[in-house]
Amino acid sequence: MTSTDHIPITQSAPPFREHYLESVQQLRGILIEAYQAVDVDPASPREASRQLKLDKTLCWKLSRIINERVPARVASHIPGNAGIQLAIDALSTAGADVDIVGRVRGAFDAFDHMVKVHSGDKTKLQLMLDSMATVGTDRLEKSRKLAYQGNSGIWGVQAGARLACHILAPSARNPDLLDYAQVSGFINFQRLRGATGWPILRLRGFNDDGTPAGMSLTPIDENFDPERPLLLQQFCRGDMSQVQLTTDSRGVIYELSTGPVGKTGQFSPYFGYVDRSALTRYRDEHNHLGELLCIITTPVESLVMDLLVHRDLAGQIESPHAVVYGRASGVLDEHEYRDSRSLLPIRELPRHLGAPPTLATPIVPRYTQLVTRTFEQLGWALSEFTGWRLILPFPPLPSTVALQFELPEEPGSS
Repeated sequence: MTSTDHIPITQSAPPFREHYLESVQQLRGILIEAYQAVDVDPASPREASRQLKLDKTLCWKLSRIINERVPARVASHIPGNAGIQLAIDALSTAGADVDIVGRVRGAFDAFDHMVKVHSGDKTKLQLMLDSMATVGTDRLEKSRKLAYQGNSGIWGVQAGARLACHILAPSARNPDLLDYAQVSGFINFQRLRGATGWPILRLRGFNDDGTPAGMSLTPIDENFDPERPLLLQQFCRGDMSQVQLTTDSRGVIYELSTGPVGKTGQFSPYFGYVDRSALTRYRDEHNHLGELLCIITTPVESLVMDLLVHRDLAGQIESPHAVVYGRASGVLDEHEYRDSRSLLPIRELPRHLGAPPTLATPIVPRYTQLVTRTFEQLGWALSEFTGWRLILPFPPLPSTVALQFELPEEPGSS
């Protein structure tokens, strides 16, 4: 008997799809935190089996819960009660603290409760999940993987992942405007041959029509390096002297300087900044679309792109959708980002992260701590935000990936 046997099933439960995705996301998040707490890699179930002294099949199931890209497939990997207890005991023995172990148990119980509310048992749940199995698509993924491998060789650089986290909150100075913050970076960036001048981070601001928009960037890190003020030094890994700051007429560029080739020079730079009262909250003659971008100029295995929105805004916008614009011309003119002729047939769907958002992901180490610290320095409460996440394997290069949503009408404008 689990603790969910004592939870009343009410008519106020969330809709099935929303409830299922939320329970899966919470379970994934706490399992990632638990694995990280005991220094176990969820991508290596064989090694996890050795470290945790658990059955290989059980470790494989836990790994699939964390790493499965299609949420509808996660349910088939949930262990039975006996397996769950074995996993919890192993994590506890390996050194996970009482709070994390309790949250793991709670997340499994919450999933079990979701099953009882919506399907009654796991067999019927699988039937209900059939309709969700087509969410997202791997269209072009094999071609994108081949392109990633080829581009890595051609350009001589690659990274395990690209992170772009966009944060929106009402401005304290002007309620008609938004504060905008971004946390971004690369995980395990490395040279495959000698390369300098490669753009690691390029920051631009512009309107719907492509005309430049001003940016006033303030470092998030209170103890920033004056030579590279946007670096989040506490979370960077490796030799950050390989990163140098340059500017041009349109913005800021952090680019690659000299450094060693291969894994010995591997590093993970993270950047963060806030622009207060930077964006319009409501639609106007120049802006009808909210659009957050990530420009792909480096071969990466995965893009993790998050949009975190304050609850006061979340009720005014619909769920964002994702589009990918090809940049075959290589031109940097901003209006090209919105040219429908350059849209690529990639239809990955952002998924809701819950409220407050469950952030942990095996792709970005210590991501929850990174965002939590960012919010502390910005003076915001993560508990007051909701969010969406796009994960795009092998994003094409060069391209611009966008999360878009319609801006709301200003109250009383109609």
